[in-house]
Amino acid sequence: MSTDKGEIMRKILFSSLVFFIFTATVFSASFQPNVLKLTVSPSITYKFDGSNLAIPVTVTGTPVDISFLVFTKDQGSKISKIMNGYLGWHYVNKIDTCVYMSAMNQFVQGANTINWNGKGKDGALVPAGTYTYYMFGYDNKSEKVCMTKQITPAPWNYKTILEKDSKGIPLAKPLLYQGLGGGGTTLALRTINKWTVGNDPEDSTLKETCRANVYRCYGGIAFLPSDQTKFFYDTQKMAQKYTRKFTWVPNGDAVLNVDWGVDGEYIYSGGWSAGVSGPGVVSDGKDYLLMVNSDYYAGKFSTFFIIDINEGSDVKKLDISKWWVNLLEGDPSVGGQVSGGPTELSFRNGVVALGSHTTCTNSLMDPYADTTDAAVLWVNRNGDLIGDHNWETTTKKPWVCNDYNVGPYKYTTSMDNQGFVIFPSFDMGAVSFGLYAPDGTGVAYKAYAGETAQQKYGCNFIDYSSPYDGIYTTQTRADSKVTFPTGTWFVAHDSIKGVISNWVGVEESAPTAFSVAQNTPNPFNPITSISFTLAKEGKVTVDIYNAAGQKVDTLVNTSMKAGSHSVTWNASRISAGVYFYTVKSGDFSKTMKMTLLK
Repeated sequence: MSTDKGEIMRKILFSSLVFFIFTATVFSASFQPNVLKLTVSPSITYKFDGSNLAIPVTVTGTPVDISFLVFTKDQGSKISKIMNGYLGWHYVNKIDTCVYMSAMNQFVQGANTINWNGKGKDGALVPAGTYTYYMFGYDNKSEKVCMTKQITPAPWNYKTILEKDSKGIPLAKPLLYQGLGGGGTTLALRTINKWTVGNDPEDSTLKETCRANVYRCYGGIAFLPSDQTKFFYDTQKMAQKYTRKFTWVPNGDAVLNVDWGVDGEYIYSGGWSAGVSGPGVVSDGKDYLLMVNSDYYAGKFSTFFIIDINEGSDVKKLDISKWWVNLLEGDPSVGGQVSGGPTELSFRNGVVALGSHTTCTNSLMDPYADTTDAAVLWVNRNGDLIGDHNWETTTKKPWVCNDYNVGPYKYTTSMDNQGFVIFPSFDMGAVSFGLYAPDGTGVAYKAYAGETAQQKYGCNFIDYSSPYDGIYTTQTRADSKVTFPTGTWFVAHDSIKGVISNWVGVEESAPTAFSVAQNTPNPFNPITSISFTLAKEGKVTVDIYNAAGQKVDTLVNTSMKAGSHSVTWNASRISAGVYFYTVKSGDFSKTMKMTLLK
């Protein structure tokens, strides 16, 4: 019997194709990063007598560089418009401030200890009382992990990251958006990329796009909180700036919402500097759009806009020129520029961090305040070296702040859940980012593993107790270990806070009749029971907090009789992670830890 050679070849080719498809499916992998978690007691007792305070810290996931800070607690109302530091670099207003900051603490996974002798930054003992402690940690030892090869950070094409859905529920997988900037003086379709964090980094078919009809455009986009198919995009025609509202069309052309603003546009008052990037627009997640309009070249103004997100109309405008415009630095004999921004906005937990690639200035604002004086919470400028311009002894422009010809070029400003602010620090050598504390104190320049002096653009947090929490940035390794330097890359990060006090916690002195048991089961998925015993009848609350100290649920808020009680928590809509439950009854309170698995 003879065999047809062509048929044999066809079978071989078909088998090879099936094998290729099978192996491609088998070996493709979703993005599942090794998440960093810091576990520390939320309440620490200390005598403030100069003795050593050893704070146990459990590290899981990755190695970590931890910065430990001690802040005043509930004293912000006593602080009003304080300017201090070398060159007056630090301004604080109505917020608690840093009294101590540690050097780097390099820890491995497992049990570790942070030590503090109770002394402040000035070397003197901190007065006895109650303070807030913060810990900021990131992985400075492990190689970056590619989150996606389909979207690469670039200057002024800032990322927008959605962490919650339109009902305010945390997303199982966050969504990343990035607009492609540029353009001219005529309307044209500009592409916005969308990526679901957790997808296979290699699979280009998973990237979704939408094209919006705009003029010149830069910056991030914002979404209507109640309907995330609606988004807002900044655009600029010559010396006029607009924000346009669209409906997202997957892999299609966005539809302009002509019933918003004036024929689908909000038109900024005061003009705009042609050819200069802007910060885009952010949403406060409720009622407002937050924007900035600045005249970069002439230095006439810098204005913070709060816009009604549903109507596209003015709510208020705050003049921030005092902090961002400097006519003297624009003098040719000085060699700087008249204005430096802001060109970046980052909103989280009711406040917005402002920054710019062109200036030494960063600041934090309360957008709900009625005046600029009340709105500006902190400002960091030249004087502490973190983010400073022209600080070198060899510079010809000593301490000029507004100067886009020197580093660091801070192309992104991003804020985490505890209020730490970071920016990429290009032109500073082999460092990765600069770090500000929650009051604007310059902490340090930090470096990822294997950092180089190459250009750095992106630096964005995902931070909501998700399986993807971390810093998302550029890849700057240029050696044989990295074969694909483009894309967006992951670095593990976590920050936490708690209380240090000379007051003994009530759980240590409470009568035996008041008790709180460990939840069962623990770990759990997704239901667990919390049992407690009350000494007497009274008001009882049972609250759930995430590892960042944010309340995520209230199980009990009512009067209960003395005796034993049990409540159930269904965490089916909550992301996996470490959580704390606090039972309060009268003067008694106890907090315990639990772990949610998914």
